[in-house]
This record gives sequence, C-alpha cells and structure tokens, in this order.
Amino acid sequence: MKKYIALFLIFSMLWMNGVQAASLPAQQGLVTDEAGLLTAQEAAAIAKTAAGGPYTFHVLTIDSLEGADATRYASDVYDAWALTSRDILLLISSGDQQVELNFINPGLQNALDSWSKSQGGGTGSPAITSVIDSYFIPSARAGDFAGGIHALITELQSLGSAPGNGGAGAGSTGETSSGSAGGTAGSGPGTDNGTAAGNKGQSGGLPLLTIAAIVAGAALLAFVLFVLYTGLRRRKQLAAQQEQLADLLVRTNRAMESLQPFQGIVQGKTGEMVDGISKRLDAQLVNISALQNTGSSQPAFYQLAALKTAIAQAEQTANTLLSSLAEEERQIAVISDADRNVKQQITELKKDAPGLEGQLQDAVKETGYELPEITEDLKELAEATARADQLELFDPIAAQDITEEAQKHQENIEQDLRDVDVYSDKLHSFPSVLAAARTKLEGLIEQNSLHNMKVKPYDSLEQARRAAETLEAPLRLGDMDQVRSIAANMDTLLAEAVAMTERQVLIRQNNLRDLETVRSSWDGLTRRRNELQSRLAEARSRFAEQHLSSLAEILDATGARLRQGAGEVPQIETWTSDERGEYDNARSGLDRLLALQEETSRQFNSVSQSLDELNERLEAVKRIFLEGQGQADSAQRLLESRGLAGRSRFEVSLLPEYGQLESRLAARPYNLDDLEALGRSYASQISSFAEEANRLVRQKEEAERQAQLAMMRERQLREQARKRMSSGPPSSGGFGGGRSSGGSSWGGGGRSSGGSSWGGGKSGRSSGGSKW
Repeated sequence: MKKYIALFLIFSMLWMNGVQAASLPAQQGLVTDEAGLLTAQEAAAIAKTAAGGPYTFHVLTIDSLEGADATRYASDVYDAWALTSRDILLLISSGDQQVELNFINPGLQNALDSWSKSQGGGTGSPAITSVIDSYFIPSARAGDFAGGIHALITELQSLGSAPGNGGAGAGSTGETSSGSAGGTAGSGPGTDNGTAAGNKGQSGGLPLLTIAAIVAGAALLAFVLFVLYTGLRRRKQLAAQQEQLADLLVRTNRAMESLQPFQGIVQGKTGEMVDGISKRLDAQLVNISALQNTGSSQPAFYQLAALKTAIAQAEQTANTLLSSLAEEERQIAVISDADRNVKQQITELKKDAPGLEGQLQDAVKETGYELPEITEDLKELAEATARADQLELFDPIAAQDITEEAQKHQENIEQDLRDVDVYSDKLHSFPSVLAAARTKLEGLIEQNSLHNMKVKPYDSLEQARRAAETLEAPLRLGDMDQVRSIAANMDTLLAEAVAMTERQVLIRQNNLRDLETVRSSWDGLTRRRNELQSRLAEARSRFAEQHLSSLAEILDATGARLRQGAGEVPQIETWTSDERGEYDNARSGLDRLLALQEETSRQFNSVSQSLDELNERLEAVKRIFLEGQGQADSAQRLLESRGLAGRSRFEVSLLPEYGQLESRLAARPYNLDDLEALGRSYASQISSFAEEANRLVRQKEEAERQAQLAMMRERQLREQARKRMSSGPPSSGGFGGGRSSGGSSWGGGGRSSGGSSWGGGKSGRSSGGSKW
C-alpha cells in the first residue's frame, strides 16, 4: 500500500508541473494579444509583416509578468509553443512596461552583434536591448505599440536578409559553413551552437507517438492509483459506519435498562410514555441488528459508485437512528426527573399552605375586607396539592403537571395578598392625591393665563375620581385583577390632566416667541426683495430679457405670498391672546408662516445667485476675447523662433468671430448664449492655430534629430571602413569568409534573449534593458 501511495504522490508532482506549464497563454496565431494593446486591423497588419521575411515572428502581449523574470517567462513560452530556429518570440508586458526578444538562432545573433558594434554598442544581450531601444521604445513611450512592433520586425527581417547573414537558415547551415571556412577556428564553439540549433529545429516534431504513449501510460497509471486509493478509503468509511452502528446498539440497550424500574409499576400518563418508549426502542434494536448483518457484505474496492452509494445510505440511516435515540433518551430523562423531584415539590406546597392561610387572616383583620375570592383560591390550591400527592407514586408525570400549575397558583395568591395592602392604602390616600393634582393645574393655569384654553384637564380629574369610587367593591371581594385595572386607569387620567395642561403652557410660550420671530423676519424679507428688485432693474440694462424673465416671475410670486402671509398674522395674534386661548390653531398658523418665510428666503438666494452667474458668464466671454490675442502672438513667436513662419502672419483681428465679438460686446443688452457660442468658436480657432504651431515645431525638431543620428552613423561607418583598410586584408574566418566560429552561447543552448523597459523607474529589467 505504501508503494502505491508513493507512486501516486510522484505522479501528482508531475501533473502539477504540467498544470503550471498549461498556465502559459495559448497561441492564437502569429499575434496573441492577451493585454488588448492592438486593434483587430493592427493585429492583422502585424501578422502579415511577421510572416513576410526570413524569420517568422510570434508576438505575445500580456497584462503583467506577476513578478516572474521576463527572460525565463519568454523562454517558457518559446518552448511551450514549440518554436524553431526560424521563429522569433516578441513578448510585451504592458503592466510592467517591459519587452523581451527570445530566439534560438546564432546567425541572427551574429547579425545583431555586427549591427550593435556599428552603433558603438556591445554584443549579446546588450545588442538585443539596443535594437529594442532604437525601434520599439520610442513608439511605446508615445503609446503606439503597433508602430513599435512593426518597426522592430521590419528591422530584424532586414538584418536577416542582409548579404552574408545566411537568411533564415543562419541558425544551422550558415554557422556550419562558416566553421568550415575558418579552418581550426571554425571548429570552435560557434559550430557547436549552430549544429545544436539545427538539430533542435530538425527533431522538433519526431517523437509525437512516443510522447503520446508516455502520456497514455501515465494517465492509465494515475487512474489505477486513483481507483485503488479511493476504493480503500471508502471501504474504511463503511467500516467506520459499522462501528457507529455498534455504538448505537450499546446506547439503545442502556436506554432500555433505564426504563426497567418504571415498567409494570407506573400508570396513567407516565405508563403511556414508558410503553411507547419501550416499543420504539425494541424496534430500533431489531433495525440496528439487521443493518449490522447486511453490512458484512461490502462492495469490492473497485466498485466506486456502489461504495459511494452505500456510504451515503449508511450515513443517512445512522443519522436517523441517532436522532431517534436522542429523542427517546430525552423522554426517559423527563420521566426520571419527574419521579425524582415531584415528591419534594409537593412537600414544599404543603409546607407553604399554613403561611398563606395566616397572611389571608392578617389581611382580613387589617383591612376589614372579607376577600372571598382569595379564600377560594387557597382552597383550590389545597385540593390540587392533594391530587398531586395521590398520583406521585404511580404517575409522576401527571403529578408533576399538577404541581407546576399549583406553584403558579401559589405565586399569584402571594402577589394578591401583598397587593391588598397596597391598593387599600392607595384608595384611602386618593383624595389627597386628587387634591394635589387639582392644585397643580390651578397654578399652571393662573401663572400662564390659560383660563380660556380649549382642552379640559378638569374633566380627566373628574373621571379619575369616579373610577376611584368603583375600586372598593372588587377590593373587598379580593378580585385583584379588576383592582389593578381600575387603579392603572386612575393613574393614567391624573397624568393626562397634568400633561395636557403643561403642553398648553409650552405651546403658548413657543407661540409668543415664534410670533415675534415672524414679525422681525417679515421686515428683513421685504427689504431683501426690494434689493433684488433693484438688482433686477439694473440687470435689464445689461442683459437680454430672456435671461431675466424667470427671475422676475419668482420675485413676483414670492411678493404675493409675502403679502398673503402678512394678512394671516393678525388672526394668529388673536388666537394666541388670553381671551381666545386657541393655542393649537395659532401653532398651526405659525408653523405655516415659518415654512413660507424659509421657502421665500431660499427663493431669494436662488435669484441672487442667478444674477451673479450672469455677470460671471459675461466676464468669462470678455476674458476669452482679451486673452485670445496673447495666445496667438505666443504661437506666432514660437514659429518665428524655429524659422517656420510663413509669408503672412496669423492675424486674430481677421477672424470673423473677432469682429462679431467686438461689436456685440459694445452693444447692450447682451445675449449671453450668442456671446458664449461666439467665444467658443473664437477660442477654438486660436487653439487650432496654437496646436498646429506646436506640431510643426515638434516635427522639425524630430527631423533635425533624425538627421543628426544619420550623420553620426555615417561617420561611424566611415571610421570602421578606414580602420579595416589600414589593418590589411581580412583573415580566414573573418568578415569576408563567413561568420567567426568563436561565437559564444547565451541563455543556454544557443538561446538569445534581451529585453528593455519603457516605464520610468521600473525594477526587474532584463540584462541589456534600458531606463529613461
């Protein structure tokens, strides 16, 4: 078994490696744009360029390397896509702002090294980085990824098709022939690299049947191990279920044993419970024994579906049996608790009975009330206690039910006896409480001049007095539920009488305060409306009526509402006076007037803000008109400083919008909509001129830079030619006789790789990367 597990773990590790390789992007043609950097048209154009030369380019764009090394990631993709020496992988990570070239072609690497030396650069990865920096990075900085990819592919295709580079076969035949021409030097590392690359290209698709057989064998082995492991595990789970059945059998027997002391002795409700539990436990014992017998024949370990079904059925059956047994054990516990505790509860009831009888007699003596209903309750309590005492031995469940009800009845009697004294005192003291409430009402009314208020607190006091007169009859009988209800109503009526009077005091005080607020606010709102009317009249001399008509309507409407509200103030003053006392009506009117004043104030703020905005719009148009000449002059001076000025200058005054703005700003009233439209057109004309001037300047600067670069390259080429001429004819294996066989191998196995980064301050650059 341990051997099988070890084999299974080894295969799992191999499978995990396969999953990791499978996580690389799948190839989707020559352009796999995972990062979405290219449009469909751009991708199609790049694919056409990628296949139109001695090399086949494969472009992959991704969102991020997620911390992986760019060179390693590109190598993994190169291998996963089964690329050959004719193929070149171009990897672009947009999130990391990093680009990587990956290929296995020493001939192309030699061409890149020669090109890099002609530019004054290094060889190997620095040469790859140099060509990326020259042809891809400038476009990437500007966000033109399609242009950068196209430029880089075009340059590399031209290097591959240059004379002496060996074309697409440079990775194999080119290097081999170079080694032959070079004599002893030709048998060096360069020849090995070329041969290795060629062999790799030739043997790329041969062992497919072998690989398929290995994969099929591994899959079969994995399946066998899976079946073996899963089957044994499920057999073990079934065995555990059988052990659980054995435990359930033991628990069921114990439950049956705990019922034996009650069987044949108890009667009534307890007897019915015991008989039912006993029958159900007998049936469960039979069921568990049958399950144990059927469980001895388990499916074979390779019958996975049958094992899974058997486990599910066994778990469901065990859970059902366990739940049923738990309920039976709970019922047995109820019977045992009743048998153990009911005797003590009955004894306590008997012990407390004389004390309650004594409390009743004391209450009758102290109050003079007969309290017949409490006497009857005590009699019923004694009868229930006697009944429970008779049932305690043979029917403890029924005795416990009676005892629990008797205990609740006893608690009620105790509370009633306590409340007799409480409510007797309350009845005797009520006249003084009523007099105190009346005195408080009279003080509030006199102090706040509420003699004519519309509410009637004295009616509530009278209702409380009549309720008190009905309290004595149920108190004499001992009907304490009725006594509590009447007393609660008395307290509520007294509290309502005081509360409604205090509310009238508060309303009147607030009315007087808010009435003064309304008067003072009215004067302020009237002054503010007059000010806005003056501003509106002034604005009519500057702006067209279409900008002001809505504001005039608002002022007219608010003025009408102010006049209407002012007419309601005398009525509210009358309601607030002592003679009328209609404080609630006055409160409603004041709330309405305060809301009207608040809304009017908001309307005035809106009108004032609108007038300010009209002035701001006019000033903005004036600024555009005045600043336009300065912007045009600045752009003209920039052109002149770069020698790009034409024969005629750009004259702002010749623009149609200039004359129209000038004339309309000189004539009132202003139509701001027309002025703003003219201003936008005027500013657009000047902005277009300024942008064109900047474009021409940038274009000229780029042309000058390219010219300087061309001159530098020409000088470098002349200098190199001069040095070759001065050093004599080339030696064997040199430039004239094929590639030098002394080429080096980088990246492992002849793989060439180099990268560059176009992000500012980005870390993780590959060897030969650049930063700006």
